[in-house]
Amino acid sequence: MEAGILINASLLGVMTSFLVVTSPTVFKTLDGEHSKNFLRFIFPRLFNFCFLISTLMFLIFALAEFFFGMIVGIGIAISFLINTYFLTPRINKMRDLTLTGHAKSEKQFKKLHFASVLLYVLSMLFIVSIFIVYYSR
Repeated sequence: MEAGILINASLLGVMTSFLVVTSPTVFKTLDGEHSKNFLRFIFPRLFNFCFLISTLMFLIFALAEFFFGMIVGIGIAISFLINTYFLTPRINKMRDLTLTGHAKSEKQFKKLHFASVLLYVLSMLFIVSIFIVYYSR
């Protein structure tokens, strides 16, 4: 069970590091084209890495019969799949259309980007909820 909590903490660390260190640094150090290329390269890899970590967390919690952690872990894993294979390609497409002057795509880009960020932040909150439930038992 402690291994699951350690993996849960690691996932939170990876996600927080990206949010607090990587993203702001990209926008401060790279121009528009380079930041676009870097983010399009890194986001799918980040989401896939977090999917693997959250799947491992789910499996460990399942073996330990920690039902709450198991349910939250699989939910987080699914959210990373949604971000990787559903939202990210559409976000990129809408961003490209926006840059070519397609007016309606900017609104769609903002909605999709918001959904992606919301899933990410909700996952972080659910990770914290695992700690709360685990340590309050």
